[in-house]
Amino acid sequence: MAQNSDRLIRFLLPGAFARGAIIRAEHIVNDAKTIHGLNGAVAEIFGSTLIASILLLSNSKGGVRQVLQLDASDAQLQAPVRRILAEARPGMVRGFLNWGESGTESKDRNEDGFSAWMGSPVQTSVVRDLGFGQPYISTIEHDSNYLADHILHFLTQSAQVQSDIILHGNLGIMLEAMPGCDQEHWFKAVEALATISNERLETEKPESLLQCFEALGCKIVSDDCYAYQCGCSPEKMTIALQTIDPQELESLADESGNVTLSCQYCNQSYLVDISTIEGGE
Repeated sequence: MAQNSDRLIRFLLPGAFARGAIIRAEHIVNDAKTIHGLNGAVAEIFGSTLIASILLLSNSKGGVRQVLQLDASDAQLQAPVRRILAEARPGMVRGFLNWGESGTESKDRNEDGFSAWMGSPVQTSVVRDLGFGQPYISTIEHDSNYLADHILHFLTQSAQVQSDIILHGNLGIMLEAMPGCDQEHWFKAVEALATISNERLETEKPESLLQCFEALGCKIVSDDCYAYQCGCSPEKMTIALQTIDPQELESLADESGNVTLSCQYCNQSYLVDISTIEGGE
């Protein structure tokens, strides 16, 4: 495993006609907290959103990009957090968080619960890019104090997949029914999942946790390494500025004709000379 990366494990449960994925995203969550200056409960929510995006991508056959976006409803104008977005691609994940007007004042508080930060209900939007044709886009609204419930609601109502998901600290586990899985089979899968205590979820390695599914013939079928990584570059920033009117672009530049841009995913800053932009002066 590469440095600062975490291992996603895909597994089968033949005895329950189900499959799943598990990841302890220790490095991803720590890097995201450092980059975005987050602590406490909101850091855990942001980390769980990144993990959920990775799990959803692992569930997508041939998927090349998975975007999970959470938005506070229009009625929740005072919510500390207005939006959380996570984008996963094979081997990498990145994201950002938009604060509300009073959000940064509450940045260091440690109030638990999803609703305490984004209000209720919350709008969940999912963009799944399979690499061909038009991306699959779905938006639903749900009322729950737990992020996992919002993801499960999407999988059940929009994707229409019988699933279960656990998001706990830096750990994520997702189960999905496969063809041939009836209610009895599915009960066996979720019953085994329910035997994992919170203490074990907090500390044990994924390989150890998978032993809880041993009676169902658990078999690891593949794995991938994921890291918090951003694909921004000076070239991409320059291309983004090409969409801005030249006069407006000139008003944004400093005395030397440079515009400073910061990437919302990684906080990296770039200095772009507007004379190098196509159509610029």
